[in-house]
Amino acid sequence: MSNEKQNIFELLAKEFELKPSDYYFLDLIPLIEMIWADGENQPAELALLYHFTIEHIAHLDRAAGIPLITTEDANDFLERFAHRRPPQRLLDALSELVLDSASSADSERNRSILKYCMDIAAACTTQYPYALRGRIVDSEKVLLDKLFAAFQNRHYFDAN
Repeated sequence: MSNEKQNIFELLAKEFELKPSDYYFLDLIPLIEMIWADGENQPAELALLYHFTIEHIAHLDRAAGIPLITTEDANDFLERFAHRRPPQRLLDALSELVLDSASSADSERNRSILKYCMDIAAACTTQYPYALRGRIVDSEKVLLDKLFAAFQNRHYFDAN
């Protein structure tokens, strides 16, 4: 990330008591936003987030050639962001950091994030029965649209 984005993260870290290791979990923010888009964190959504987190840690370790973050770091982050809903202002600010850098990120990585977000949106519903097109609620559809606009405009998206 640019110096400006690093500075923004540091300001957010001071205001919201973020930890230095949280920086490495920014790729999880779109998934976390999707989990909270309907107001609930449901078990199937959390299972998908945990699976992505394991892949994410392995991805970072491979890229760096050394372990960068620990399982404890991941569990702490997930406790603060996935098990308890973080302040919306914090989620919005972190999302902006992620989406602003989406154009320079690895297209395969972006594709993986989008696929997980779609899986999370489809994993659970908050109300039964739901309308024919109501499995994914409007707030999730709005977020998916925002994420596709940020991630997809550089590459064709293959949902398979």
